[in-house]
Amino acid sequence: MKKEKLSRFKMLKTAALLLWVLAWVSLLGGLVMAIMWLAFPNIVAQVGFVSPYNSAWMSALIVLIGGVLYGIVFFAAAELLQVFLSMEENLKKLRELLDKK
Repeated sequence: MKKEKLSRFKMLKTAALLLWVLAWVSLLGGLVMAIMWLAFPNIVAQVGFVSPYNSAWMSALIVLIGGVLYGIVFFAAAELLQVFLSMEENLKKLRELLDKK
């Protein structure tokens, strides 16, 4: 029985971990890109990231907001998977308690 408990839903746990990592990468990547856009606007333009705005501040703000929004979505998806796993575990315990009676 213990072996079954350890091996259940490994891919969901892995997916939740991957989403959590992607959330941090998105947040930090957005922050780094925003700082780079502010510090080196000409180099960023030479790489191929063309700003639709004439202001480096506005472009950096848009990149930062995008990174934060993607991070929030990835964190929410990871937490949702954790909630589903926790619900399954709690329902299993409840079923075992009710079967004992």
